[in-house]
Amino acid sequence: MPSTGHSDRIKRPSYPAFPLTQNDHRFYFSTIPVGDLYPYCFVSRRENDPEAGFQRSLNTKRAEDIARYLAKGTGSIPTNIVLSAQGNAQINYNSRAKTLSFDRVEKAFLVLDGQHRLLGYHLCKENHKKDLRVPVSIYVNLSRATETSLFIDINTTQRGVPAALLLDIKQVANIETHMEQSLRQLFDRLNKDSKSPLSGKLSPSQSASGKISRVTFNRSLQSVLRSPLMLDVEDEARYTLIRNYLSALDAELDNKKLLTKSAFFEAAFSVFDEAIRIVTTTSGNAKQGSIQSIIRPIAKLDYSTLSDGSAKRIGETMKAAIQKSVSITSDMV
Repeated sequence: MPSTGHSDRIKRPSYPAFPLTQNDHRFYFSTIPVGDLYPYCFVSRRENDPEAGFQRSLNTKRAEDIARYLAKGTGSIPTNIVLSAQGNAQINYNSRAKTLSFDRVEKAFLVLDGQHRLLGYHLCKENHKKDLRVPVSIYVNLSRATETSLFIDINTTQRGVPAALLLDIKQVANIETHMEQSLRQLFDRLNKDSKSPLSGKLSPSQSASGKISRVTFNRSLQSVLRSPLMLDVEDEARYTLIRNYLSALDAELDNKKLLTKSAFFEAAFSVFDEAIRIVTTTSGNAKQGSIQSIIRPIAKLDYSTLSDGSAKRIGETMKAAIQKSVSITSDMV
């Protein structure tokens, strides 16, 4: 955070605040305009202070994304930024007026949590002149050891929302992209269709053992939906084609559980385009039986030796097996 001169100390700012004590810790809830907060905050980074620093490096792009989000005028960030008031802040709480005041001095507040949000607020003000109020929790009278301990507690007890859940609820927030909508509809239909080998084996909002999550499904199928092969295919035919492919795999696999292994699933769809092009060229259709004849070599691979492989590596092995199975005979030319 930038430094500022001592001339700013002429008038101490004062803002409404609510005090709270939890166990041995005293802190205050308040909202402070970013213009009266950012210049007096600092971060103790490990890279700059190997002995006592504890914060991670700043991701400027992340802060810029936050600034753009705030600048739209429709978003909000209710989460508090957590600060530790330093001795030079001369912080004071007026219990009668219920206000918190502090000196405008360099390094008045150490940021324990929310450095990207704080910079995002600042960038929003710099670029869009919006001096938004920042919700803060301000600890007082902490030692550096306690500050570091709190940083560890905050960053080990907080858990992010699962990516699968965020994808699952985007439709509720009306913020799905066209691709996300298509993938969701395909996912939901394959999960409910009794003729689908994935019926009941897809997990919409979380990762679950023995099931394919929405995150893995989207990652695996989005390239398929973007393929030139699918450009002129109507929704119903597209669904049938993908179900035929899955049914062909399920019919040929000795180990049916492979279909719900993330790496195998992603790899199988990485060769979807090539498999369908070959089957339509050689058989003139893309029915399940025809697809089975093409993907049989990949279904018969020994995947126990690839259990530690990435989807990319497994996909390359599948591709080689498909290509090897296609040969040119004399009666074709």
